[in-house]
Amino acid sequence: MFFERIHSFIEYIFERLPYNVLNRLIIYMIIGFFTALVLLLPSILFSKLYITYRKNKKKLLIQKYSKLVVRFLIDDLSDKELSDLKRIKSKFHRKVITSVLIAIDTAENKVVSNQIRTLYLDMKLNEDSSRKLRKRWHHKIRGIRELSHMRVKKDNKYIMDFLQKPNEILRIESQLGLIKLLPFVPFAFLDSQEKPFTVWEQINVFDLIRKNRIEIPEFTLWLDHWNDSVVMFCLDMIRILKQRESVPKLMELLNHENDLVKGKVIRTLVDLESKEAVVKLKELFVLEELPNQINIIRSIGQLRLESEMDFLVKKSNDEEFKIRMECCKSLALIGESGQEKLKVLAENGDEELKRIIKHVLDPRI
Repeated sequence: MFFERIHSFIEYIFERLPYNVLNRLIIYMIIGFFTALVLLLPSILFSKLYITYRKNKKKLLIQKYSKLVVRFLIDDLSDKELSDLKRIKSKFHRKVITSVLIAIDTAENKVVSNQIRTLYLDMKLNEDSSRKLRKRWHHKIRGIRELSHMRVKKDNKYIMDFLQKPNEILRIESQLGLIKLLPFVPFAFLDSQEKPFTVWEQINVFDLIRKNRIEIPEFTLWLDHWNDSVVMFCLDMIRILKQRESVPKLMELLNHENDLVKGKVIRTLVDLESKEAVVKLKELFVLEELPNQINIIRSIGQLRLESEMDFLVKKSNDEEFKIRMECCKSLALIGESGQEKLKVLAENGDEELKRIIKHVLDPRI
């Protein structure tokens, strides 16, 4: 009866409108939109109510299982309660328990960590985490985090395959997970790093090194890597961690075909205060691009090498303004002898050099 009335209403409208295909199309579209709205509103309302219900339920479950886990840790849980806890089958409940275990776990307390890991394995929650690795990428990330936190190494090979995935977030999580899962060779993933090792990935890895007690390897192991982004990451790590024993290997990289890598090698040698590298750097000076030439000059000043003042004086007459400026700065850094050289240069130099020296020797700078 309802649909008959709707049909009669539509026919009534059509009879009074001039016959036009566009008019009919507009009316049908209005009817379609109205019908969709009538159908969607209840589903949206139901969805919102369901989400709210799940959130509230999750809060209650977190409170419930947090108390049970704490009681388990202080050995205040009865055998029946522990047995009931281990028999839980609900995916939602098991997901909440996993998040509670991770939240309570503290890396500083090994006893607590071992107890939580034992409960995690006894409840076979690791199997839930492993299954997540076979699902969509956001499930994979959750699975990696859970397995790496609980030090479950069964799926290491599977996680390593994610290193070659185009999804950058998944690659980062795989790298961080493998660092935790491979404590004796935490940077083994670098061996198979085929994708460019992005700055964002490098920052995340370094942040994990800084926050966790991870055994630091000799990063010279990867300086021959075919992936230049991996080499540049290792150079940064050598520089930041002051791995001065890497200098001989760094000297070999001064002939690297990639100018970006070569420039970073020079900066690393300077920061490591490698005086033996200066002779080699001077030999390469003429062959280098301007940024690397400036780094070579800067290294002499930073290392306070009086023996190289003649080289700086000679290059202060270069046609390139930046080279002249850096030579004067380096002479000033060397100390009194370098500053005396600058005063002599100021007496005999051209107007531009005089202005540079005046600027460098200005005590206000």
